[in-house]
Amino acid sequence: MRNFSLLFGALGVVAGSLAGCSSSDDDAGGTGDPAPAPAPTVNGSEQPAPSPTTITPVVTPPTPTPSADRPGPAPKGCSGITKDKDGFFTRSTPQGSYVGFVPKSYAGQPSTLVVGVHGCGDSAMNFAKWAVNPYKTIATQTHIGISIGGRDGQCWDTKNDDPKVTAAIADIASCFYVHQQKVVLAGYSSGGILAYKMGLAQSAKYAGLIIENSGLGGAKPAGTTWKINVAHIAHLSDDSFPIAGARADWAKLEAAGIPLQKKEVPGTHDGTSDDWSDFLVPKIAGWKAP
Repeated sequence: MRNFSLLFGALGVVAGSLAGCSSSDDDAGGTGDPAPAPAPTVNGSEQPAPSPTTITPVVTPPTPTPSADRPGPAPKGCSGITKDKDGFFTRSTPQGSYVGFVPKSYAGQPSTLVVGVHGCGDSAMNFAKWAVNPYKTIATQTHIGISIGGRDGQCWDTKNDDPKVTAAIADIASCFYVHQQKVVLAGYSSGGILAYKMGLAQSAKYAGLIIENSGLGGAKPAGTTWKINVAHIAHLSDDSFPIAGARADWAKLEAAGIPLQKKEVPGTHDGTSDDWSDFLVPKIAGWKAP
């Protein structure tokens, strides 16, 4: 199974928070164009690391109150979708492109949408295959999975790339019946920072967040309008997002009352498809926004 690494380089430790490869939520501004990504390694490119912070006591999160089912109106549908031999297709929006996959079980019913945001050095197609629609379970999955493009081989501009994500969500929802309360953001490394930023800032829009080897990057869990579901897996020997930083971020989420499901496993910064098929994706069952 292929791993993809976004290895930490000699970037120095960023005090007090995580940062995206090209910008972070704490930047004073954004140009819309990220700084050039570091030279990629075989499996990806370098990522900044958070500095260890004091860990606060774990707080048991509350269980979200079930909400009424409001899937939204069915779409009119769209044309021009051409799938490859594995069932993947690419569509464009005014903001960029994305790769999509619709499961064999889809028959027009309201469905969960998993929206993937890859890490630095990866591509939308690659992330769609190993994480958003994991190898092991793609034949039986029930969710629609898309992977955001527009930054292939690069890092995300966490200050300005939100529209790439929201435009892709709107487009896929015009083609297939996406349950409006069951949209899940999924991010790895740099993409996890963008997912955290969007999910916590607009928590009532999303059913939850699934995150691998990443961090808050300055996103604020306190004051969310809805206690959004979060599942986060971290590798114990990740040099890009050290486990101490992950634990500190988890403590912030738990202190804010966010329902967090977390897991620490052996490994470096390399992501694995099994992390998604065996832990992250199964967690979304039953998740629903208010």
